[in-house]
Amino acid sequence: MSLSTTARDTVMSTPELLELLLAQLPMRDLLLRAPLVCKMWFATTRAPALQRALFFAPAPDTPSAFESTPAPVRNPLLAELFPPFFAPPPPNRMSWADVRANNRMFWPDARAIMAMPVARALAPFARRDASWRRMLVAQPPPRTLRVTERCNGRTEIFDRRAELRGLELRMGELYDLVLGSVKWAAASFCVTWPEAVGRESELTLETVSMSQYVMGIDEVFHGQGEEPSPEFGEWVRVGRAS
Repeated sequence: MSLSTTARDTVMSTPELLELLLAQLPMRDLLLRAPLVCKMWFATTRAPALQRALFFAPAPDTPSAFESTPAPVRNPLLAELFPPFFAPPPPNRMSWADVRANNRMFWPDARAIMAMPVARALAPFARRDASWRRMLVAQPPPRTLRVTERCNGRTEIFDRRAELRGLELRMGELYDLVLGSVKWAAASFCVTWPEAVGRESELTLETVSMSQYVMGIDEVFHGQGEEPSPEFGEWVRVGRAS
């Protein structure tokens, strides 16, 4: 037996060394291929460090005194599979009159969700136990989700808001919340990602719907997850429609 073969076998049979080796794999290979090699590889991918690398377990959001504050990292695999949820906002905030006139031009809607690459394999994608639903949207994960729903009527504009705290926000939760708001043909959404890390880091979700168009329109998309029920405040008039 050669020295190289002995060294290889030592690495492959030592959990700590194998973990370091698997940590170098691309995320997709670590998630889908490594666990299928053998029972030992499967067990090793369940190590805390690799679960954090796969965005299944949260990374610490309070660095030690010897560490700099890390920048939040969005889940690259989710960003690839769910582009409407990770798209940057328009460079200049448009007026709600612009949104009303060009709703689907600026913000994603249910049709953008249906056009996602992952949605084409609807059966495995829509399973309630699909692994993407358990993935954190970012590392460290946002701890607060602020939701604003805006209804643009014929003559007036109304807002209502909700705030969810103490989260480790996962994609299934964000996806179900968005689907509950934009399953109508005349509704769209925008996700604003946090710039800071810490227990106060926030994710903002804004949706807009056109009440004069929504009435009588069937839902255009149905999710397979649970229908979330944030505790919204009262609808508040915020302006007049243009």
